[in-house]
Amino acid sequence: MTDIYLYIDRKNVPPKAYARFIKEAAKNGIRVEALGGDPTWGLKENREHIQAFIEWVKSYNFNAHENERFSGVHLDIEPYLLPEWENNQNDTLVEWLSNMDFVAREVKSLGHMEVTLDLPFWINKIEIPGYHDYYLGTWILKRFNTIALMDYRNYAQGDDGIVANALAVVKEASSMGKSVIVGVEMGNSNEGGKTTFYEKGYRKMEEELEIAQKELGKHGGFRGFAIHGFPAWVASYQETVLPGSS
Repeated sequence: MTDIYLYIDRKNVPPKAYARFIKEAAKNGIRVEALGGDPTWGLKENREHIQAFIEWVKSYNFNAHENERFSGVHLDIEPYLLPEWENNQNDTLVEWLSNMDFVAREVKSLGHMEVTLDLPFWINKIEIPGYHDYYLGTWILKRFNTIALMDYRNYAQGDDGIVANALAVVKEASSMGKSVIVGVEMGNSNEGGKTTFYEKGYRKMEEELEIAQKELGKHGGFRGFAIHGFPAWVASYQETVLPGSS
């Protein structure tokens, strides 16, 4: 494990708790990114929430010791979950893009901190309004260096597998000198059995990710895997009796 995406609860968790966590993670060579987001953050009327989150991270890092600072900002917004997307996709997409342009400008003030966006694997199927053959994936990669692709499938191969869903984006990122982290799901899901390793367990997940690694790892833009659902991931190991345990 190299990175943790840690959800920020500004109201209920004091900064000193984050400082302790990041410090302990650093001892194990693990970076911690500040995770925030909500589907409504894709609407222009809620841009202030994005700004407040970024400002909080900046202020926290300014006041924290070097080994207690967040390594980056991680945004999980997903406006396609809103009814507005269903009712008027084009206008909602335009608002989302406007907010992402705002983020791209704001992150310049973060210095060397990395900014990662969570995006669905189908971003190269969404055409930018007013353009022909210009897709969301290309638009995002031109503005951000790293994306986490939510490629929620529990098998590596096949037309709808992890590799097939990620390959075009990974190739494009590679050609642009950008990076793609491929995300898979370990938690329980109501979106269908194929979207998660919840029932198959960690052994099957590791087998499938090894297969996907061999294909995606051929391209310089591939930066590894992210596993969603830390509690479920840890719980999947509990069936294993470790040597020396009773």
